[in-house]
Amino acid sequence: MSWSKWLNADAGPVKRVDSVDLFRFIVLFFMIQGHLFRAYLLPSVRQEPWFRLHEVLHGFVAPGFLFVAGFAAFLSFHNKHQNYVRLDQAFFRRVRRILFVIAVGYWVHLPFFSLRKTLAFASRGQAADFLRVDILQCIGVGLLLFTLLAVLLKKEKAVVLVSALAGVLFFLLREITKNIRLHPAIDPYLDYRVSMFPLFPWLGFLCLGIVAAYLYARMRKEHFFRLLLAAGLLSFPWFFFWFRSGLARPMHDLLSILNKAGAVFLLLCLCDLLLRRWGGRFLDLLKRAGSESLFVYVLHLFIIFSSVFGKGLKPLFADSLTVFPALLLFLAVQMLVFALALLYQHLKEKRPLLWRWGFRAFWALFLLLFVLRRH
Repeated sequence: MSWSKWLNADAGPVKRVDSVDLFRFIVLFFMIQGHLFRAYLLPSVRQEPWFRLHEVLHGFVAPGFLFVAGFAAFLSFHNKHQNYVRLDQAFFRRVRRILFVIAVGYWVHLPFFSLRKTLAFASRGQAADFLRVDILQCIGVGLLLFTLLAVLLKKEKAVVLVSALAGVLFFLLREITKNIRLHPAIDPYLDYRVSMFPLFPWLGFLCLGIVAAYLYARMRKEHFFRLLLAAGLLSFPWFFFWFRSGLARPMHDLLSILNKAGAVFLLLCLCDLLLRRWGGRFLDLLKRAGSESLFVYVLHLFIIFSSVFGKGLKPLFADSLTVFPALLLFLAVQMLVFALALLYQHLKEKRPLLWRWGFRAFWALFLLLFVLRRH
């Protein structure tokens, strides 16, 4: 078959990818379910064989977040190339949004709603929890690196080639970088023994998203998803072979990475199939809710775990539920979080001035109280 049949004759701007928005919703859905079950199920229930399968199948959540972050970043570069060449106001707004994501990653780790108390806490050498790297910092730093790469190289092919090579290095060098010591604030980005989401190997999934978006922009849509399906089928079945063998494989070994990538590819193909076969208002609603991923992520953490604003539901349900009550609670939390996400998006779209002033007022009030509070 001629390659021309696979390529898209129109390599112009790419419209918003509906399957990626639905993918975000599904990832968020399983993220909330996984976090709630891990925090609230009885320890004896979490020791049952089915829970291990639960953990295996939830392994796609974090790679999914990173993959779509890279996918969206490349499409932004593809569609708004001049922003990166001219370094205009739109470019610096993007950089500011990325820095905000990193800041929120640290914000959710704050031990106290008081700057004075937090500094005293850190001065006693107890800042490890605050400095650890979670998914938001990992995504934010990855997007900053991609933005710098786009500015320096400018040409799409060069950016994608370097991103692909970088992805291989992120996957392969995890054992080497874990022993690098630079600064207490930087070390958690390199050592998977300290942080759940260090740059090595996790940014490899963001690089996969960049490469996938390049192919999406260059290929006919139907051929892109066929290629993605083939890649998913080739890698994902190994996931079950080692699960059935009873071996507890390392979280970051290459086979586990391959399995997670396969799961991401297959899920994105499934989202495309759902939209083509049963697209309608319901799936459109799910896509809208999934588009507010940062809001959903932070809100569900505050509800299920704790924050500087309160202890959430954790004191009531931690390590105390059987499966059915946990499932009911999960559905209640899920509906609440996504209803608020839709309301949040409605304000952004329909009342942008109100949303903007409310957003600024929240952060101004928080910072004022954070600085002034003694306890």
